[in-house]
Amino acid sequence: MHFNLVDLALVALAAAAAVDGARRGFTTYATELTAFALALGVAFALFDPISAGMHTFLGVPLGLAGFGVFLILLVLTHGAVQASLQGRLGWLSRKLHLEPRAGAVPAVGVAVLVSALVLSALVVLPTGSYRSLVLSSTLGSSITHESSFLQPPMARLLVPANREAQPLVSVPKVPPDAGEDAFYRLQFPDQLDTQLDLPAENRMLLLVNKTRAESGLKALTMDPLLQEAAREHSLDMYQRHYFSHLTPDGKSPFDRMRAHGAHFVTAGENIAFAPDVDQADQSLLASPDHRANLLNPDFRCVGIGVYRAAGYEEMFTQDFSDCA
Repeated sequence: MHFNLVDLALVALAAAAAVDGARRGFTTYATELTAFALALGVAFALFDPISAGMHTFLGVPLGLAGFGVFLILLVLTHGAVQASLQGRLGWLSRKLHLEPRAGAVPAVGVAVLVSALVLSALVVLPTGSYRSLVLSSTLGSSITHESSFLQPPMARLLVPANREAQPLVSVPKVPPDAGEDAFYRLQFPDQLDTQLDLPAENRMLLLVNKTRAESGLKALTMDPLLQEAAREHSLDMYQRHYFSHLTPDGKSPFDRMRAHGAHFVTAGENIAFAPDVDQADQSLLASPDHRANLLNPDFRCVGIGVYRAAGYEEMFTQDFSDCA
């Protein structure tokens, strides 16, 4: 990571917001920050089910419905909250005898929230150059890490194609509990544009640890060596058109983990081919073998690799080990 144009833009935005906040006062920006945050929460929570209903019952394209519903919810909620808070926060400001320059604090908060939204959008967009620019910056990478919870709904808003994608496989369906020796050929074009899906990796780790916590097990930590192995396998399944724990040249998950320098006594692997991370997680939980890996008390670390390709379902690999 290094200081680049993303960092310069973030610093300039925060400085401009602080100056404007000190000029316009506490009430204006405190109201704006509260209304904007609440409106975003409502819009992100509700746009998905409402747009899905419009798509199913009215035939509205999913992307158009999602974006339109999101904007309407954002504007209506923002206006309602702002109207109800303006007087109350003004009274509070006078009660506390706040100086006008105190407005710099909520103004910077607004700048940070806007920055998190824009950076999340750049990270989830299929164009890899934007993602690389953000993640290679000092401030940008920190903000996207702390606001990673925004990336899954942002991806569903901006890149809805995966939810409508159909798996192109040479069998009717790839079962989620395919055994270690099962091998399925996938029908992909030779030139397939694949992208690493960092938000999906982050969300999948949260879902894995949520499942373990519900069973009273310790959380797994992301191991960089296992993650390299998992990412390589997800990409390899796209590139060599297959779905299996075994590669076309017969390498097992354990061979691949050791090839990346991982050390372990016991290890396991889950793979899934699904429209999005939530459906992948559900399919893995429904499979006894994969669920056993998720709830193995001996495992201490995991590597998660997720790749996507426009118009196709996503490829997921989870490599677990005891990190001995």
